[in-house]
Amino acid sequence: MEGKPDSIKELAESIQEFVSSLDPSIEEVPKKFYIAYKTSQNIVCMELKKHKVILFLKLDPKSVKERFSFFRDVTNVGHYGTGDTELSISTKDDFEKSKRLIELAYENVGG
Repeated sequence: MEGKPDSIKELAESIQEFVSSLDPSIEEVPKKFYIAYKTSQNIVCMELKKHKVILFLKLDPKSVKERFSFFRDVTNVGHYGTGDTELSISTKDDFEKSKRLIELAYENVGG
């Protein structure tokens, strides 16, 4: 989080708290370019940028019915982290809207 604006740090901390609250067995695993949240396998990978937080969810993008402007199918796009659903979150409102998708990713891996 070093060098990131306070608004991005706060957003990342909110996401971290939410994901960790889904299950006490969820581990936070820092990697070189992202942070993975996992149980037996990755659920969410979080990458911090200057003006947004990017989440990669272990969730089939075709199964997502409600698409937001910050949603992207990255099935055939190279990226760090695990998952084919990308969420580019830049506001607390974006994060609130994304919570259900994060929960679906958790359920998808057996949570």
